Amino acid sequence: MSAGSSPLRVPLFRALWIASIISNIGSTMNDTAAVWTMTTLTSSPTMVSLMQTMSSLPLFLFALPAGALADLVDRRNLIQAAQVGALLTATGMALLSWAGMLSESLLLLATFQLGLTMAFRTPAWQALIPEIVEKKQLSMAIVLGGLGYNIARALGPILGGILVAWLGPAPVFGLNALSFVAVIVAIYGGEKIGKPRSAQREQMLGAMAAAIRYVNHAPVMKAVLLRGGVHMFSAVAPVVLLPIIIHSRGWTGADFGIQMGCYGAGAITIALLVLPKLRNKLPLDRVIGGASWCAAASTFALAFVPGKVLMGLVLFVIGGSWLTALNSFNFASQSAFPNWVRARSSAIYLVVMQGAFAGGAAVWGLVTDHANSTVALEIASVGLIVSAILCRYFPISHVVNLDLSPSPHWPGPVIANAPALEDGPILVSTEYRIDPAEAAGFRKAMFHLREIRLRDGAFRCSVFNDLDDPWIWQETFLVGSWAEYLRQHERATVADRAVEEAVLKFHQSSEAPKVQHLLMTNLRDKKVFRGSGD
Repeated sequence: MSAGSSPLRVPLFRALWIASIISNIGSTMNDTAAVWTMTTLTSSPTMVSLMQTMSSLPLFLFALPAGALADLVDRRNLIQAAQVGALLTATGMALLSWAGMLSESLLLLATFQLGLTMAFRTPAWQALIPEIVEKKQLSMAIVLGGLGYNIARALGPILGGILVAWLGPAPVFGLNALSFVAVIVAIYGGEKIGKPRSAQREQMLGAMAAAIRYVNHAPVMKAVLLRGGVHMFSAVAPVVLLPIIIHSRGWTGADFGIQMGCYGAGAITIALLVLPKLRNKLPLDRVIGGASWCAAASTFALAFVPGKVLMGLVLFVIGGSWLTALNSFNFASQSAFPNWVRARSSAIYLVVMQGAFAGGAAVWGLVTDHANSTVALEIASVGLIVSAILCRYFPISHVVNLDLSPSPHWPGPVIANAPALEDGPILVSTEYRIDPAEAAGFRKAMFHLREIRLRDGAFRCSVFNDLDDPWIWQETFLVGSWAEYLRQHERATVADRAVEEAVLKFHQSSEAPKVQHLLMTNLRDKKVFRGSGD
């Protein structure tokens, strides 16, 4: 790995970045052709908005098992398989369109299938980035990822709109099929990456449960999910309603492509010229808050703006606001995950975000069906104002200071009679001596340690005070098996160490707290009573 400051100096990242731009240009061309084809097949706003829903829904439904799979198998093979599936689907769309057999239902089905391949590709892809670049390069790598995507969003719709107007949708679908080859070649030719770690000892369901447990006990991640979901639910409205607005004004498919190009150009400009400077000067919450206010104002303006030029300018601002918020949420989420759970937890983040996309697309389409696009955009702008207000009550700026690198401060237990890996549950008990005058501070420190225990594998954690001796406090937590307890030790981070040291400061003894490990005995086992006479 290069020591250079730019992630583009890393050959593998550079190859994957270029390949992803090619693939995304094909995908955005495909999206433009598919949405425009739907407007020619039906005049229903609900059917048109369902295109966005069918594209996002697979990620909402399958991202978590896909993320668990990405932590259990070779991520390179998983990405390649997803790309091959997308290639076959796009080829089928091209053939059906060329034969005049692409109906509304088949178009929705094909869109869902392309979304399904994305659902299995994206968690693995996101988990690779922190592995192939250095930590100091991660922020810029995420910015470059957003930049590449928005280069595609700027060029793809323009090219797609022109080609649809000139040749029809079938050639566009065919070009999209060819674009998937770029990532297949880049992955195949690169070094072997994304090998599974300790998660290879877990089962699929256990790996999924571990991800849900981790997010549930990571307060900063819950804040990211809440704020990201609220923002994206409303921010998707301009994009999903744009083809309806364009069509209602009697404009052409080329006009639609140009307007989407303005949207993408705004995102590119922000990524290149503005976002890196904002990141260096402002905390994350202020960056996201500013993006929310800009998105609210421009979404409201889109409902009333006349003419193509003014609409393009408004969409330029909307695109820049979208990139700023989405990139910031992505960076916050990646900074909140340690490596052992990265793909799975990233999948949960994607589930929430894509659920917001899919739900928002359906809701704004229904509002337009029952009222009009102006009302839908007005309501969406209010939702974006709510997103800006949430910055104050659910801050996430501190996530950039979390050090989630592995820490050896919690060595594995030395046990005289170690159980089998599958044996359990295991009860772990730690006894502290705490000055009663400092009990309140100890309890506060234990609250944060309890979250870590539950986050990293325990299914129950409690703290007890001895009724006979108020100096004695006992922490107990239960894990499902001895293997899971050993994994807890592997999952300890530098940030966790600071929490544990805060607890130990209250311990009033020259000796370390006493730790016991107990294996549960199943008293319902009939073998226990054999020979007892019962």
